[in-house]
Amino acid sequence: MNDNERQAAERREQIEEKAIEWFVKMRGEDADSLRDAFEDWLGQASEHRRAYEWVEEHFGQAERLKDSGRLNPWGLSRSRTWLVASAAVAAAIALIVVLRPSREVISTGAGPHIAHTDNPLKTGHGEIRTYNLSDGSKVTLDGDSRVEVAMGKAERRLRLRQGKARFAVATDPRPFVVEAGSGRIEAQQAVFDVDYGDHEQVFVNLLSGKADIRSMAQPAVYTVPVRPLLTGQPVRYRLGAFRPEPVIDTGADRRDWPEGWVEYRSVPLDVLIADANRYSDRPIIFDDAATGDLRASGRFKLTDTATFVSRIAEVFDLKIAHKPDGIHLRTR
Repeated sequence: MNDNERQAAERREQIEEKAIEWFVKMRGEDADSLRDAFEDWLGQASEHRRAYEWVEEHFGQAERLKDSGRLNPWGLSRSRTWLVASAAVAAAIALIVVLRPSREVISTGAGPHIAHTDNPLKTGHGEIRTYNLSDGSKVTLDGDSRVEVAMGKAERRLRLRQGKARFAVATDPRPFVVEAGSGRIEAQQAVFDVDYGDHEQVFVNLLSGKADIRSMAQPAVYTVPVRPLLTGQPVRYRLGAFRPEPVIDTGADRRDWPEGWVEYRSVPLDVLIADANRYSDRPIIFDDAATGDLRASGRFKLTDTATFVSRIAEVFDLKIAHKPDGIHLRTR
């Protein structure tokens, strides 16, 4: 292969991957806000539109692709064909499961209700809430989070649409599957966190038990390797591309976040404040930007805003000022 052919192949692969990524994104919660960017990408080149149309047209047709080459009008390579088709299948299955109303009773501590697509598990800003599923499992949601649930005879399937959740899986013959972005976690009995972090990444952390992680894309001609999660060794992957990698120590132990607690080891104060603002009714603001560069260590209850702010002010000798736009911290 000469340089021109190699460059053309690389460009085609990049377009194919981007088409898959857009296919996933445009069926997510942020589809409306991404519409303009999506249309702009489609209009940049005719190859973009053809690649996306092929993915969309053959939504759920991987089995037919297995026996026919007629369904590949854009001339995708064989390996890429299976990847695109399997991604479509995974998305199709996810949509079918989510759209089928569930009659499972879910208790939130305030009385049972029926879960279905119009009434997913969700929380508002600053709210941490635990839902008890009918199989005995528990789902704890961080603030501004949303999970869809579909309990079937063959499996228990959930999808994290936004935010962060802890899944405490009860023993049951049916697999417990959690979908998030381009990946899926499967367990029989385990406790694990799944978090939509910054920069379109998904973080997964196994706290106890056993669980596996794999790509949402399940090719029809070969088996995608299953990766066992290791306790206390979190991984991350891109929202639209499943390439899991270990998470480097961030200086924060978040295992107790369902109780509102996080322990920090020498992190910038602005990182700590950003975490606290996830739960505060009014934003905490530094009047002096340089204050955010100070390093903080300790165990903080982020859900108790008043106590948190008082403690930070005392430790760093800051003055607190309550203003209409938020809680201001400034040097004395």
